[in-house]
Amino acid sequence: MGCNRVFPLLLFILVFGIKIFSQQGKSIKSNNTQIVHAGALIDVEKGQLINDVVIVIVGKKIVKIDKGSEKTKYNNVIDLSEYTILPGLIDCHSHLTSTYFDTSIDAYELGIASYGVLGTLYAKRTLEAGFTSVRDVGGVFYSDVALRDAINNDWIPGPRMYVSGKALTMTGGHGAWGNWLAPYMKLEPNPGFPVDGEDEVRKQTRTLIKNGVDLIKINATGGFGTSKSIPGAASFTIEEMKAAVQEANKNGLKVAAHAHGADGIKNAIKAGVNSIEHGTFLDDESVLLMKNQKVYLVMDLLAAHYELIEKNDDFSDKKTNLNNQEMFQKLSVNFNKAYAQGVKMAFGTDSGMYPQGRNAEQFNLMVKAGMTEIDAIKSATIVAAQLIGIEDKTGSIEEGKWADLIAVKGNPLEDITVLEKVEFVMKEGKVYMSNIK
Repeated sequence: MGCNRVFPLLLFILVFGIKIFSQQGKSIKSNNTQIVHAGALIDVEKGQLINDVVIVIVGKKIVKIDKGSEKTKYNNVIDLSEYTILPGLIDCHSHLTSTYFDTSIDAYELGIASYGVLGTLYAKRTLEAGFTSVRDVGGVFYSDVALRDAINNDWIPGPRMYVSGKALTMTGGHGAWGNWLAPYMKLEPNPGFPVDGEDEVRKQTRTLIKNGVDLIKINATGGFGTSKSIPGAASFTIEEMKAAVQEANKNGLKVAAHAHGADGIKNAIKAGVNSIEHGTFLDDESVLLMKNQKVYLVMDLLAAHYELIEKNDDFSDKKTNLNNQEMFQKLSVNFNKAYAQGVKMAFGTDSGMYPQGRNAEQFNLMVKAGMTEIDAIKSATIVAAQLIGIEDKTGSIEEGKWADLIAVKGNPLEDITVLEKVEFVMKEGKVYMSNIK
């Protein structure tokens, strides 16, 4: 075939191929378009309620936010005109594969796969409660990694997860549940991985990273849920924690520090961690350090209320010199102290210590402790997204971000408890739950 005949044929294929491709692209785009008409929208950046809004979603992302009066321009509208919409909520301290709250389950009788199977149940409950993202800070047998991947592959419904695997702990530290055993016995599952010295800490951090975690968790103090562990007592040295931080940072990962006592909190901050989890017995110096170093504080009022008040668990061996009512009151006062001083507060509940799905009950506890409604909402949206490092993708309802939306009846800026009954959940443009009539 001569060149004079080949060129017109190639030109025909090129021109009409482009035309066909563009028409197909337009069709695909059209099929992936969804319209949400909201009676009101909470702008978490500005801290205000905006009435009558239309949100245009293409695929997984928000492409346009329009006035409600413009809704007649659109077809196939999801009518949320009687609801208030918010960004999908984020819980920065969860355990989606934990059975700790369920006394009918003996963790030492479960097969390894059971943690993942139960995780699918708890993940669905969490998503349907309005939490489209979670930071999961502790899963045995890398069950949290497997659950995250199953959700990402769309095998099961659940929030997107950012996971830590097992926490690093010292010998005899929090999460080393074999503390009460005879020396010759070993116990699994064990929520903490015991390591001592900078070299062991560094090696285990590298192992966690190799196995696919998104962040590192280190136990800087003792804890309430571990035998012979004192929550107020510091554990790792600053140098040991620095080794974990260095290895994590080299790989672009952040570090969360479980820390109840003031000394452990200060040690962890000096080591360079990104967040303090719990912070139960913080003091003025640790609050100032957190503020100056821009370290986030994740205080789990809900898990504390569940264990101290609802269940009235016995913590008399924890050397707090406080009864349960006094301890919860101290936690609430310290929460307010950090908030009043301008510490960055991210929402985290320690789900798994209480039944997953109740996460939003913490909002009311935060407000009762002195936080404004809008700041409580911010803590579970834009601030939480900043802690995880996904604020360019979620945490607020903006053009270009993931279409993570929830809807509630009423105005949470006036009654924060309406967040405990979510009526509609969308994650990345897909509706996972709707009670809309």
